[in-house]
Amino acid sequence: MKYYNANIPYDGFGSQYQRIIETYIFCSCNNLQYAYRPFDIVEHIKNNDYLYKLENFINLKSKIINITNEMDIEYIDYGSVIIKYFESNIDNYCKSDAMQFIKDCFWENKDRDFYKNDKINIAVHIRKENSCDAGLAGDRANTPNSYYLNIMNGIREKYEGKVEKELCFHIYSQGHIERFQELTGENVIFHLDEDIIDSFMGLVSADILVISPSSFSYAAALISDGIIYYKPFWHRPRSNWIICK
Repeated sequence: MKYYNANIPYDGFGSQYQRIIETYIFCSCNNLQYAYRPFDIVEHIKNNDYLYKLENFINLKSKIINITNEMDIEYIDYGSVIIKYFESNIDNYCKSDAMQFIKDCFWENKDRDFYKNDKINIAVHIRKENSCDAGLAGDRANTPNSYYLNIMNGIREKYEGKVEKELCFHIYSQGHIERFQELTGENVIFHLDEDIIDSFMGLVSADILVISPSSFSYAAALISDGIIYYKPFWHRPRSNWIICK
């Protein structure tokens, strides 16, 4: 039997998880036998024990047949084939049985009430330059704080005084707090340089998710059941996401 996967770059967790999701859906929708490749190298992570935690986090390794050296594997090009296929009909593929399987596996060993504060939780992901970028992150890591502040203020205007629950904003990013002074305020909590798993859980679990031009928050948005605010970049949005510019 032939098995299928996509060539995996040694990228960050968000990029690799997005690739896994989309490749699994591509194979499932085209009657191809997908074989799962466990995490090998993930940017920012040098501890093999943490790779084991990531496997338990997405919860797919034990649910899907894994790649072995004895398998006949065909690698499908992710950039020229899988992305185009997935994004050409992203709404339907995000409603597919294959995506539901990905989501069910993700939530199987987790508590959906991540924040436990009885508030409307808004997660805001701000992509900043990091050491792995080697200065090549480009404009997507330079989005001004005013962009996110405008969205936050729009959410405040939409909900405050009109719903019973209080709003609570969670800023997920990297760097010193001084870089985000414009965003400080009542009911704003900063999660800077926090654990990858905790940060991703915060994004997926939020009632409202504001994503940046980043696979980390884009992958979270794909499996989120919350309201998504999307900043245009090279990955397409779902039709029900709110486009921000």
